[in-house]
Amino acid sequence: MRRIFRSAAASAVAVAFLTTTASAAPQQEPLDVLLTDDDGHAAPTLAALKQALTAAGHRVTVVAPCDDQSGSGTQLASNYASGEPGPENTITAEQLAPDVWSVCGSPGDAVLFGLQHVFTSGPPDVVISGANPGQNAGVVANHSGTVGATIAAGELSIPAIAISVEIDLTANPPQLGNVAAAAEYTARVLDRLQSTSGGAGLLPEHVSLNINYPVAPAVKGTRITKTGRNAFVRPKYEPTDLCENCYVIRPQVDLSRDPVADSDNNALADDYVSITPLDGDWTASDGVRSSIRGRLGTLR
Repeated sequence: MRRIFRSAAASAVAVAFLTTTASAAPQQEPLDVLLTDDDGHAAPTLAALKQALTAAGHRVTVVAPCDDQSGSGTQLASNYASGEPGPENTITAEQLAPDVWSVCGSPGDAVLFGLQHVFTSGPPDVVISGANPGQNAGVVANHSGTVGATIAAGELSIPAIAISVEIDLTANPPQLGNVAAAAEYTARVLDRLQSTSGGAGLLPEHVSLNINYPVAPAVKGTRITKTGRNAFVRPKYEPTDLCENCYVIRPQVDLSRDPVADSDNNALADDYVSITPLDGDWTASDGVRSSIRGRLGTLR
């Protein structure tokens, strides 16, 4: 059974991406890529993305967490040292190969470490995070380490792309989309960004792209989307006899249609790749701010 819910920067990006699934443009100049994820440097999905980007001619350096950091969101280390360094205010990082670094921190930590200690001659052309096994769409993106890594890059005006592959939880066992196809798609996205940049940056300043690749065997195309309001899965805390104050964590699944019509969730449901431009700004709309100003403006 199919899932129930199947069925200024943004405009510029949309024109470029609506035909992304067409044949690729001539080969562009190779890019310096910092590749990370939230599943760790040894994740097979990261390896698939590295292979596709390398095959496209890009120079890829992995700077990724030493272990699984899923759900770490935009976390960065904040246990700053005020005196002598100790275990509580240090992280470890190790170069495992000429093009692979392992950083025992969040994906955002890995990105910042890579910018400071790996790309010492200058920042990479782009930071790419993924490929994540499971969609980071809707409000799930707010808590995603995959997306969080791109926010850390975007804050420093470095173009960044998060790529996630949808999982169908209604299948038994759950079915993951085609990771290799998603990785090749990401390489085509880079090619299209280069060919449409007009000599400027790959993306507008502070903008990153959150890409979600559908589980569908036949992808219909690409939609430029908004972040939806639904979460396909959230934690549910249930009492357990393990201890007096213990609550076991279960997945609470929501497969309903997203109330945001042009959302990433709905694009996936309709078998389209979803690309949501993000700028790291969670400020509410002008109308909401005006309303709050009117209600609170006289406070001293």
